[in-house]
Amino acid sequence: MNIVPVRILNLEEQDNRLLEIEEVINAKRNMLIQKQKKIKKMEKQNAFLEYVKNDYNKYYEYIVQQKREEMKALELLNHYIDDLTRSGRLNGHNMKDAKHEQKRILSEMNKIRHGLDKIISDTTTIETKLKEKNII
Repeated sequence: MNIVPVRILNLEEQDNRLLEIEEVINAKRNMLIQKQKKIKKMEKQNAFLEYVKNDYNKYYEYIVQQKREEMKALELLNHYIDDLTRSGRLNGHNMKDAKHEQKRILSEMNKIRHGLDKIISDTTTIETKLKEKNII
């Protein structure tokens, strides 16, 4: 049987060991406090980001709705001009003006459609990036 020598620490060594342990405990406590502060700060930022996101979504929906209403109005004008030109109630000069206006309306509709597609695409891209970063 082997006897393992037991080393008895003197009082000074014991005090030094306890001080080291206390320092480690204090360092860990301070680290936890700093992490807690960081988490609270992040919670506030996330709440703010959530508010910004909701505000942006409202604005986005408003813009999309406005663009869609513009498209409907231009479509109505286009159909009205179509009806006028097909009915034969316009003379040559008025017919030319109507065709010119119709081209302008179709061009404007294409611009609005392109703008709407870009808004939707940009929003989808932003939302994807935010999800990748676990922000939303």
